Amino acid sequence: MKIVFSNLPMKRELNAFRYRTEGNITIEYDGEVIFPVNSVLARTMQRGEKVKVVLLSKEDIEGNSAVNGGIFQKELNAINREIGAQIEYITIATPFVETRDIHERLLRDMVAKLEEKAEIIADVTYGPKPLPIIMFSVLNFAEKFFAADIKNIVYGKVDFIDDGSGTGKTKPVNPVLYDLTSLYYLNAVTNSMEYRSSAEAVKALDTLLDL
Repeated sequence: MKIVFSNLPMKRELNAFRYRTEGNITIEYDGEVIFPVNSVLARTMQRGEKVKVVLLSKEDIEGNSAVNGGIFQKELNAINREIGAQIEYITIATPFVETRDIHERLLRDMVAKLEEKAEIIADVTYGPKPLPIIMFSVLNFAEKFFAADIKNIVYGKVDFIDDGSGTGKTKPVNPVLYDLTSLYYLNAVTNSMEYRSSAEAVKALDTLLDL
């Protein structure tokens, strides 16, 4: 089965893009999506496969995050009509404060959604700054104790340029979907390195990065 972790944006205006892919051509999708991870799922979900989608929502003042959860489900369900995967949606909502107790609560709740030997896909496009740290901690825990296979960690990036209206407003352009999975595994490798000196460690790291 697949487990998908994706943070929901707190802004109201969302744009759909056809994302060009960097780092992994196998997840490039011809359609337009609002949520970058849905490009990956469009390419990787299989008929009858169980897919648990865990949406990470912040309780923002205007309730945009909750609304965007519905938009996410609508978009992925439309993609899935021709695929036929069995999708389950779960929302983890936490207050929009960045205190230790909230971070620990989120980590616990995410770990509680793990399954043995699942394939995991994560999207770090949206969300507050601490999220990638929490996400990597959960993924590391899943790989170590649940025998999980970390398949894809993605980030959707756009540039913003003046929209030409003379009002100072901007418009998003040049959408790119980056596969950051190699960074996760690089972190795992560096954590397992053992050398007698920093010089030896740096030399080994340079050799690794040159491969």
